[in-house]
Amino acid sequence: MDTTHSQEETQEILTWLNRNRRMLLDFYKNQYIAYNANGIIAHSENLREALDIAEASGQRFVIYFVPRSTGSVKILPIRFRALVRHDWEPNYEVRLQHGDKVMNAVMLVDSGAELSLIPFKIGEELGYSLADSESKLVAETIGGNVEYVMRDIQMTINEKQFVAPVAWLQTDAGAAQLLLGREIVFDKFNIEFRQSEEKIIFHAVEAP
Repeated sequence: MDTTHSQEETQEILTWLNRNRRMLLDFYKNQYIAYNANGIIAHSENLREALDIAEASGQRFVIYFVPRSTGSVKILPIRFRALVRHDWEPNYEVRLQHGDKVMNAVMLVDSGAELSLIPFKIGEELGYSLADSESKLVAETIGGNVEYVMRDIQMTINEKQFVAPVAWLQTDAGAAQLLLGREIVFDKFNIEFRQSEEKIIFHAVEAP
């Protein structure tokens, strides 16, 4: 997809996700889903398959990875299983671009993550590759070590475009959720979390 949704459309898409997350965990865990405010267009554990079906539909959509459970460790930050009083996650639509490859994805806004993160398959679809003899970095997680490399990616949030660093996982574990971390992103926006309304508001910071 080569355009972002309006803020109103984005909120409708995220509202659908918030209302249906329990159903997604029951039926589509560990899968990529392509969806919009009207529902699921395609789903598969294979990202390329989900993209092909969704693109063939002619509908606008975003990609979301359904984790194994709401209490599962995503990657990097530690997540505890708790008694859920309000079953909501702070997700937001972000347009990701590398060269001529574009993807609209739903990312978990994580103020505890220093860097944004994309799984191996997402990076492949965006056209990233390893350079000859490129060294991989290692991050420690609660479930063990994972390898990653750093890349720059063009992001668009609410029509504001900027380039931010992203950690591209090199382990094709299939269980890593896309994370929107602080680096660059939190300098570009003041982010307001309204949990009672199940809404996130990105206020663009004016350049000095």
